[in-house]
Amino acid sequence: MAYPQGAVVLADDPFGNTSTRPYLICSNSQVPFYGEEYLAAIITTTPRDAAIELTADRFEEGRLPRTSYISPWAILTLKEWMITKQPALVTTDTVDDVRDAVDGYLQT
Repeated sequence: MAYPQGAVVLADDPFGNTSTRPYLICSNSQVPFYGEEYLAAIITTTPRDAAIELTADRFEEGRLPRTSYISPWAILTLKEWMITKQPALVTTDTVDDVRDAVDGYLQT
């Protein structure tokens, strides 16, 4: 199953003390290996000034059990086999906000 852009998924956590964590799928079907791997932003419960808070209006479907924040500076590649489920989907505006933040980090 291919996860759409904007999907909030649970997957392996190589960085923290838990076995899984939520991530935002940022890539779309135009990215090579779509359905096999995805560009994703880490979602955390730690508020930071540059993070994007996932308020109720940012969800199109589902939600997360705790107040959470997207870290647009923390992008990684998730393999399909790492993902265990998709509890939510965010709005297009939320994906646009993440993309704008990432673009700001990459400009010279």
